[in-house]
Amino acid sequence: MCKRLEVCLVIIGDEILSGKRTDKHFSNCRDLLAKRGLSTHAVLYVGDKLESIEKTLRFCFLGGHIIFTFGGIGSTPDDLTRLACANAFGSKLEPHQGAVNMIMKRCSEMEIELTESRLEMANLPQDASLIPNPISGFPGFSINHCHFLPGFPNMAYSMMEWVLDNNYSDYFQTYYEYDFSYKVSGIYESSISRYLVSLKDKYPKFSIYSLPSLLPGRIDKSKVTLELGFKLGWETFNTVGIDDVVNVAKKELKEEIERLGGKVVEESIQKR
Repeated sequence: MCKRLEVCLVIIGDEILSGKRTDKHFSNCRDLLAKRGLSTHAVLYVGDKLESIEKTLRFCFLGGHIIFTFGGIGSTPDDLTRLACANAFGSKLEPHQGAVNMIMKRCSEMEIELTESRLEMANLPQDASLIPNPISGFPGFSINHCHFLPGFPNMAYSMMEWVLDNNYSDYFQTYYEYDFSYKVSGIYESSISRYLVSLKDKYPKFSIYSLPSLLPGRIDKSKVTLELGFKLGWETFNTVGIDDVVNVAKKELKEEIERLGGKVVEESIQKR
């Protein structure tokens, strides 16, 4: 596993891609991770097609990411994630006795029939471990650092929280990145883009960025606003002497903005 958690979210379901349902997993997960000083490395959306889910999982496995998937672990025809996971790992689905016991217990508590379709959800890839579901009682599961959660956002949120707190607490931080920026008016992005490349060369551990905004109407300098800045990961920002380096970079960036005829209208520092 990587030194710093690289969390990949895989959000599964035709209803998301078609717009029939609006995805809430990404925003929920982003907030959940940020509270622990963690961030999202990638977000992938995939429909309810077995081959597509398998390919997506294999792609994520190769990256060495911590993977959370959402959706497709039920027992209806469009619930294909359990089988896709087994195929991607080169294993088979088999009854997981712990999951069987949880489902039996929950059905008894709810006084509902223990049907074949409900027991189907206990068929998991070999060597899976269980993720408790405090809302429905029907568990999710994990294999290595791949965690499979239901498509209901309220259930998935509490289950992901459990996974993070019980498996990755050693990686928690106060924040995961430092973000400094100037809001600038009076220049075009193309006027400063070459300088930003040179700034990146000078400070290779900085993530240099430009976010332009454009007001409606004919394009001219009065309608263009740029957010120019840089980000540093938690590890870089906490190295000895970095404050001096950051202050020099700020000064150099501001001087170049003003040299080009731009005006700094706002300065922002965020730790997230």
